[in-house]
Amino acid sequence: MICNHQNYRRISEFDSVFLYECENCKLIFTDRYGKAFDYKVLYADYYKNELATRFGFGVEYLIRIFRFFRAFKVFTIAYFSKSILDVGSGRGYMLFYLKKYFKYYRTAGTQISKNAFNFSRNKLGLEIYDKDLLELNLNNAQFDVITVWHVLEHVPSPEKYIERISYFLKQKGKLIIEVPNYNSWTRVLTGKYWLGMDLDYHITFFRPESLSFLLKSCNFKIKNIHTFSLEYSTFLSAQSLISKFTQSNHVLFNHLQEHDLKPQLLIQILFFILLAPVCFLINILLYFSKKGEVLFVIAEKI
Repeated sequence: MICNHQNYRRISEFDSVFLYECENCKLIFTDRYGKAFDYKVLYADYYKNELATRFGFGVEYLIRIFRFFRAFKVFTIAYFSKSILDVGSGRGYMLFYLKKYFKYYRTAGTQISKNAFNFSRNKLGLEIYDKDLLELNLNNAQFDVITVWHVLEHVPSPEKYIERISYFLKQKGKLIIEVPNYNSWTRVLTGKYWLGMDLDYHITFFRPESLSFLLKSCNFKIKNIHTFSLEYSTFLSAQSLISKFTQSNHVLFNHLQEHDLKPQLLIQILFFILLAPVCFLINILLYFSKKGEVLFVIAEKI
């Protein structure tokens, strides 16, 4: 049965935000866990304009490349699948590439950010719904694959999401999840400076055992799990360590989003150039451990 987290303890406090750990399933959550709030207000400016950008053009171009390889990864995991629902589908590029290059006949997604929703639907021509997954009604449609990329940590009740995902997924269908790993080596070293913390948006945090427990409780079988991401691991590790060393608030990452020039930026860039190769190698070595930066899980509905 799904844990109700009645037996928990406080483990940390960051700038008046408390973190709690369930003694049973080991889920980590803030005091916003289980509380309803208006997603569309919180994420209104998450994507900044009609092109649904978050970063400068160079970074946005790199993100498109990563989304192509994300689409290819889905294709290799579920080779014979032809329909997918992407929960929190971002700008929609992964779905676009699956439809264009990998012959998925149905590529649907959810996106509550107005700019990203309009871009995905109007510019990319995708089947996108501006609703929260728990409110989505697709007339009993089911999908071969459902993906949840860095979304589950944003929702106040991940248990309800996994149950709803199970409703939309075909028997033997594949569920692909990626979230920050609370067990990561840099989270242990850097504490509140860990880039994966992001308490403005993140509500729940997962360890391998807590995410596995949740999936198994909802009748999923774990097929594969690792803790490496080519897109996220190196940058997440390096920026977290730099922020810890310099006692600053992710100056390089914020610059990539806001283009704000701060005195610490140059030193952070130099630190990043030095640390990135080391962080990449460490994360590769931690690929199948429980200490990498992200949790990547493939599960099958049983």
